[in-house]
Amino acid sequence: MQITRWLTSLFIITVVIVSLGFVKFNQIQAAVAYGESFPEPSASVQSEYVQTIEHAKRTKVVGELVAPQMLTLSTEFAGPITFVGFQPGDVVEKGQLLLRQDTRLEQANLDAANARLSLAKLNHKRLSALLQQQRASQSEVDAAKADVDIAKAEVDNLASVIDKMNVVAPFNGRVGLEQFQVGQMLDANAQITSLIGLDSVIWVDFAIPQTLEQPNVGDEVVIEAMQAGSTPLTARIIAKQPMLDAGSRQQSYRAQLDNSAGLLSHNQMVSVFVYSKAIEQVAVPTNAITRNHFGYFVYKLQKDDNDNWRAAPLQVTVGERVNDKQIVLSGLNPGEYIATEGAFKLYENILVYPQAPELQASAEVGGQR
Repeated sequence: MQITRWLTSLFIITVVIVSLGFVKFNQIQAAVAYGESFPEPSASVQSEYVQTIEHAKRTKVVGELVAPQMLTLSTEFAGPITFVGFQPGDVVEKGQLLLRQDTRLEQANLDAANARLSLAKLNHKRLSALLQQQRASQSEVDAAKADVDIAKAEVDNLASVIDKMNVVAPFNGRVGLEQFQVGQMLDANAQITSLIGLDSVIWVDFAIPQTLEQPNVGDEVVIEAMQAGSTPLTARIIAKQPMLDAGSRQQSYRAQLDNSAGLLSHNQMVSVFVYSKAIEQVAVPTNAITRNHFGYFVYKLQKDDNDNWRAAPLQVTVGERVNDKQIVLSGLNPGEYIATEGAFKLYENILVYPQAPELQASAEVGGQR
């Protein structure tokens, strides 16, 4: 009797468990069927085949403009000013007197020296005549000749001092903004003004680190002023420093730039762009590049067993950006089919619907080539 009740209870429990399991199984099957009724996650993107372009690597450095003719005029002797022949910012001509110092004392000494020279010459002439008459010795004539040379040297020295107290322009150019007044006292070696030549060309000095590709003398570089809206100009390298700078390990160059319009100034800072030889490099649209904490990626589109497009991330090394193209240095080969616009929506193995059909894209690439 007791066994019958236990068996009946066990049977009822078994039936309940089996019923519940059957109901749960049906619920799971229904949920799976419901999930399978939804479409697979997918994304629509623009696509294209990877192509190459001719690209020259660009190196940007800072350069400085240098006037071919430039110097600072200074006094050599102290003295007051008696004449000023320029105004601040004037254009002056070669040989133009810019400034004269008081030379009255030096002029008086020069007059005295000329008088001594005349006397020494007369004395030498008389002694030479007496020597022919054997009424003077050769040593006396030699001493008189030495007196003439000494007097002449003194005259030349004083004339040179007077000449140096007259400051003249050594070449055509524009003076600085310094201003002087008659009567103003100048010290020895006092700076008067700077003089910049009016040349039709100007030099560009720049340096490139030794780790980068170096240009050659005769190569062209592109110069851009640092102010907004400046027009790029072309200069040609005319000289190269024979050694690297020991401190910076940079190679210095000098380029020549046309300055006929006079828009460029001495000491002006400019940007110098040095281009290497153009080579074929892989280039993709900038919107084809995605980035995460692992690096840069491009999504390659490839078909699965069901002939559907799937996304496969390719890690790439990127170079320079050229307009709307990004240079790819490694990780991608020409001819591969990639996602472009909309690539940011993709992840690995996602179903992709390229908006450009494969055959049409292939035909376009073939036509471009």
